[in-house]
Amino acid sequence: MAEFFFKSWAEFFFFVLMIIGIIIALSAPSAVISYIVIFLSGTMAGRVLYFRKTKLKVGYYIILIGFLIGYLLGTIYGSRKIIIVLFFIGALLSYYLFDKEVLRDITF
Repeated sequence: MAEFFFKSWAEFFFFVLMIIGIIIALSAPSAVISYIVIFLSGTMAGRVLYFRKTKLKVGYYIILIGFLIGYLLGTIYGSRKIIIVLFFIGALLSYYLFDKEVLRDITF
């Protein structure tokens, strides 16, 4: 079991975050809240990508795409194109702000 997990951890978390994305998208009662949630999710994705920029693996991209796919599958209200754009704008904005040290994070 452990060998399977270490070999395919990205696929496992892809599936887990896809399910979480569906649940979060289904719980959004309107398009505006759905847009806010996906923008904030994009900012968290940008943070993850920034702090992993020196040792980034393809698995992190796979996991983030899994969340985005799950969110798109569960979206009832709102445009899917706007959701994709807001996710990437949030990720790029967060990455840029962390890179310019406007935002800082405390690691414990």
